[in-house]
Amino acid sequence: MSEARALLQEALRAAPRRFRMPDLPSQEQDALAMGADAAIAFALERMRAHVDAGEPVPAGARALFTRQLADLIRAALAPGSGDPTFQALVLRAMEPEVEEYVRLAATTVANQRVVRSAVDAVAHPGKLRGLDDGQLRERLERLHQLATSRSWSALPEGLEAVGSRLRGNDGGGVGNDVVLQALERLQRADALLQSAAVQRYRALCEQRGPAAGTEAALASGRASARTGEVAEAATVDALQEIAARMNAHEPGHRVVRSLRTPRGFPGAVDRAKDEWDAAIVREQGDAADIVLLVEVKAAPAAATPDFTRLARGLERLAQAGRSGAWDFPSADGDVRIAAGSLRALLPQGRALPPHVIYACSAPPEPRVQLLSAATRAVLLAEPASVAFATALARSGGASAEQLSGIWKQLAAAPRLRSALYQYDTARRVREAMLHPQDLLAAVRLSSSPP
Repeated sequence: MSEARALLQEALRAAPRRFRMPDLPSQEQDALAMGADAAIAFALERMRAHVDAGEPVPAGARALFTRQLADLIRAALAPGSGDPTFQALVLRAMEPEVEEYVRLAATTVANQRVVRSAVDAVAHPGKLRGLDDGQLRERLERLHQLATSRSWSALPEGLEAVGSRLRGNDGGGVGNDVVLQALERLQRADALLQSAAVQRYRALCEQRGPAAGTEAALASGRASARTGEVAEAATVDALQEIAARMNAHEPGHRVVRSLRTPRGFPGAVDRAKDEWDAAIVREQGDAADIVLLVEVKAAPAAATPDFTRLARGLERLAQAGRSGAWDFPSADGDVRIAAGSLRALLPQGRALPPHVIYACSAPPEPRVQLLSAATRAVLLAEPASVAFATALARSGGASAEQLSGIWKQLAAAPRLRSALYQYDTARRVREAMLHPQDLLAAVRLSSSPP
């Protein structure tokens, strides 16, 4: 290993981990004293450790899990302080009108497109300019206005007023069965909006945050993007100095931003990261080696849900081949990277290579959640959890034993794998997460000024 790379590896080991995951309680009683979240995290990790070791899971862990999940569900159902997303899910299971509304709402955009396209085909203003029949033109203009304003309940009247103009000899046009069925679905969805249960459902959904496509959602997205850009800029600034200090020992190091996997690269693309926020590369000869690969996160909690995608991306990069090099596009021009350097990015089991890190410039959270929000959502969304909550809402009583099926499936069901490994994943991710200034400070301590 070169002197510059040894310097960086030593700094990576020495840099403080300010985002490190706190230890789980060592005893069940201590976990219970910390509340349902900690107790569920404790039970999940106990199962994970025994499953990985090929050992039987202690019998008491199941009872702990089901009792505490039952408590979590009760808390999620509490009016005002509970979980509106879960409450909406339970209301959908309890109320047929809500279930029907949700199914129809999922097709609303497609139904609107069908109806409006059919109306445009006969009543678009551009098609009416040369129409001599003034009365028909007014009726078609009215029809187009109704479709544009989404007045679905009034649209049949507009269709009736236009009459035979709507159908061709082949049965096509606005009046054909496909269009009329789409219109019926839109009308039914509008009618369901008057249902008290549907109104409660929509109110719960609104508590989750702005709906996709709204101005509020767009503003939130822009704010998040700006926060991400600030985090990336802070990381790149630190990496620039680190690369300069490495060049004082061994020239050829530089920082590249937005490194993208080239087209035609081997391996599965599905759900694998294909863009990397920043890297330090060392150019020598006609190809470069990746010395440090960095994924930037604006908040510590954002890294754990990203881990599986990042690991798949690294596994794909490791399929670069035994020799040669690949041209990677980046924000700083194409970078030709040696295949051997890409193969060295292969994760060892669930551990990231030491020269792959997460960077985060945010302050540490006041309190790290032992049970992640994503895991809580996964467990609450299980059919058994919804059935338990429904029984509570209807009769006020339900047995925690109803939840034992979730415990049995944790070790085998792919949909629950992220929940089973939630603490182990968070621990590994946060061990690989550094504040860029902490890494820079560690490099400064072990190097002379450039």
